[in-house]
Amino acid sequence: EELVNASDTNENLIRMLQSNAPIFCFTRIDENTFNFTLEMQNRTMTHDFKLGEPHEMERRDGSKVKITYTLEGENVLKQVIIPKDGRVAYFRREFGENEVKMIIKME
Repeated sequence: EELVNASDTNENLIRMLQSNAPIFCFTRIDENTFNFTLEMQNRTMTHDFKLGEPHEMERRDGSKVKITYTLEGENVLKQVIIPKDGRVAYFRREFGENEVKMIIKME
């Protein structure tokens, strides 16, 4: 809840996240390219990205963010999200055999 409030998320998205946890999947396409799929409440968002290359993505509300992914070792995927307001979010996902641990830090 603290993260959602700090990120200035709209009320509809807050209610959706509190009632249904999103499902995400990262699929490696080649050495440096991945596909990211996110499913929330019967909606699916998908995009491909290359490690270390910033790219722009449009959010559901129409705002745009810059995202960069990097890989640390074989099982840690880092993501930096920079919205237009400059409030940077850092995601660190550590993939285990049957689980994912995610740490999120906000500036």
